[in-house]
Amino acid sequence: MPERTMAETGKTIIMQKLASRLIYAFRTFVLRQEIPYLFGLVITDKCNLNCFYCESKNSGKYHFTSEHAFSVLHDAYNRGHRSLYFTGGEPMLWNDNGYDVSNLVKYARELGYLDVFIYTNGTMPFDVPDCHYIVTIDGPKEIHNKIREGTYDIIIQNVRQAVTNSVLASITFTKENVEYLEGFAREIYDLNLFKGIAFNLLTHWPETLDRYGIIGDERIELLDRIWRLKKDGYPIVLSKSAYIAMRKNSWKRPIPQIELGTKDRVFKCCRDVDNPSVCENCGYASCIEVSQILSLKPSAMWQILRMVM
Repeated sequence: MPERTMAETGKTIIMQKLASRLIYAFRTFVLRQEIPYLFGLVITDKCNLNCFYCESKNSGKYHFTSEHAFSVLHDAYNRGHRSLYFTGGEPMLWNDNGYDVSNLVKYARELGYLDVFIYTNGTMPFDVPDCHYIVTIDGPKEIHNKIREGTYDIIIQNVRQAVTNSVLASITFTKENVEYLEGFAREIYDLNLFKGIAFNLLTHWPETLDRYGIIGDERIELLDRIWRLKKDGYPIVLSKSAYIAMRKNSWKRPIPQIELGTKDRVFKCCRDVDNPSVCENCGYASCIEVSQILSLKPSAMWQILRMVM
């Protein structure tokens, strides 16, 4: 038998993803089963940057051994998860007993995870195949460099040399960069390197949000600006249903189909699930997008298919 062409292999993968999502929808909405959907692994808290809004870096609390990491991925898959993301810290720094994150991605694919994402600060080579990268760029070049220690040029270089073309730019909005949204979107779009532009609103303790966050009417105004960019043709990762849910702050949370694994605990939804004052001002756009997918909102389902196909 002749070997499959890349196009044939790509079509097979797409059909597998579509079939998996149809089965998931049937089990969730017809059989009314509560099945896990998205698993996140905080593989390490080691980080080579010192962003002002991050409290999870270099605490020594979250670094996994390789044996534990493989075990947790296996258990999550057996619970039903088929989408996976690695986060930190900086997950590209993780290593243990001769293994690095590329080994975890390979193992996840062998288990049967359909989509694998790595959240990264982009300062290390994008050399792990068969995954999607989400790289933080916190504004236009000058603003990003103020927030993230002059790393803009090395990030762009690494994206240009990436082993995959599935790289999304992601910005965390704070008072430090919110006024530069439109310039950021134009700059990223003009580079023609990224599959899309994702975002989060700073999600933190109330006192930190008061100092750095975008809340109240400012939050609504920002979301409206983001949506206008989407309508103008910029590749913003935001469905109409997620935009409305974020604007109204109206989605159901926590989301039980999302789990986040740390060294000591598996959280429902995220690490802030036990902190209502944080949860009520959630700005994790990807989680809100998942909530809309689980509500069978067509725009959200189409948005995720465009992102991962």
